[in-house]
Amino acid sequence: MEPGTVIIVTLTALLAAGLLVWGSASVRASFYLSMRCRAEGAGRRVALTFDDGPDPGRTPAVLDLLARRGVRATFFLVGERAEAHPELVRRMVAEGHVVGNHSHTHGGLFPLGSLRNTGEELRRTTESLTRITGLRPRLFRPPFGVTNPTIARAVRRLGLEPVGWSIRSLDTVSRDPERVAARILRRLHPGAVILLHDRCAGSDLLLDRLLDGLQERGYEPTTIPELFDIEAYENHR
Repeated sequence: MEPGTVIIVTLTALLAAGLLVWGSASVRASFYLSMRCRAEGAGRRVALTFDDGPDPGRTPAVLDLLARRGVRATFFLVGERAEAHPELVRRMVAEGHVVGNHSHTHGGLFPLGSLRNTGEELRRTTESLTRITGLRPRLFRPPFGVTNPTIARAVRRLGLEPVGWSIRSLDTVSRDPERVAARILRRLHPGAVILLHDRCAGSDLLLDRLLDGLQERGYEPTTIPELFDIEAYENHR
């Protein structure tokens, strides 16, 4: 093979590999799954979403604040944490929030799992949340926002509705509520899906600053089903 041909083939292979990696890691790319990341025609409404809970030490403060402010949100829950703290899950639903599937363990190797293991992670979480709430959730957010053909196949088999985000708060990186709120508000746009975490220290303080900023800018926070006009649970809005 000529040297020039080798270079072209190598560069093509590297480009293809890079594209696959980018498609897996970029939640907004919808490369393997069509993800709901931004609602068109939603007006000045945005969805508040929380990942990785419930956390017994921090989630209650977030729920207290949402109740005081009259705001409903969407919580993507880790199955084993929901099983450990079912009272928090039931409280979420009782107070008008929506709960969704965020895998059973949120393990670091989740994106590398087999179809069988990935499907079991999602199925166990769905069954746990159904048992706790009496509602079978349809919404799913992949751990780390990573997708691949295996995850996509498991999601489709279970009939789940994948949800991404358009604004990543980075609240797991910076613990300064003012700074994180300012980052979100700089990126604010109609129909945004905002990614937050209710397990982080100061998550209630961040939420308080964010809600003030949304109100000042004329934005209305809501849930994923309301923003996209989709079903939150099987046979139930």
